[in-house]
Amino acid sequence: MELIGEKMHIMDQCFLKALEERDAAAVCMMARSQVDGGATALDINMGRRKGLRTLTPWLLDVIREEIDLPLFLSSHVLGYPDLLKENRGALVVNAVTADPAELGSTMKRVKDAELGLVVLLVSPELTPSDVNGRLQLAGQVLETATEVGLPLEHIYVDPVIACRPDPATWSLSGGLPDMGAIHESIVLLKEMSEQWKTIVALSNASACLASDKRSALHCRLLPMLAGAGLDAVILNSRDADLMAVAKDYAAISVAA
Repeated sequence: MELIGEKMHIMDQCFLKALEERDAAAVCMMARSQVDGGATALDINMGRRKGLRTLTPWLLDVIREEIDLPLFLSSHVLGYPDLLKENRGALVVNAVTADPAELGSTMKRVKDAELGLVVLLVSPELTPSDVNGRLQLAGQVLETATEVGLPLEHIYVDPVIACRPDPATWSLSGGLPDMGAIHESIVLLKEMSEQWKTIVALSNASACLASDKRSALHCRLLPMLAGAGLDAVILNSRDADLMAVAKDYAAISVAA
């Protein structure tokens, strides 16, 4: 499995402060701490504020001076063609939806820049809560990639872990997501194509829990997802307990 550090996110106050102050030392420390924890790639989410997004070239220069690992960036990075050329083959767009109105054109740009692409199995018409809905969208993603000529090995498909806020399921599950459906979706997505990769953002599973309970849940869920064939996971690489579990499964994947 690819272990993708999640902490360089606009919702993290330390990261936000580092961006606002253009604090290169703080950015490097955040990047290095995640890699030291075991991350093999970093996810960077700069939010929707245009003023912060304009710092993307500066941010990548700072990170590249510190580490040389794949970087997952929001789709706004497609607006920086020179940056894409400089980082050809080393960036992944995270993420776009399976919206048929936009997916084809996005895939063409990704193909031309030799990027990776995370596709969320949701669309304006469909936000699946079951396996069949996710597979329906995955079929559309597969068809579009074939039409565009984007190699499937450049695609990550995300079945999207989401808490269940509706009252009927909350009383039964406490809002926790239906991980059985996620597990089955990963298995079937791998059967649909062995070339593309499956990915999830693990922390989404515990968004409704108190902070002191989140790590334990992540440690229980990751082996289940790894057993389903998960290829990549966005996670807190500074959680020592979780990373001990993750590294075990990453090692198993390499050995296999």
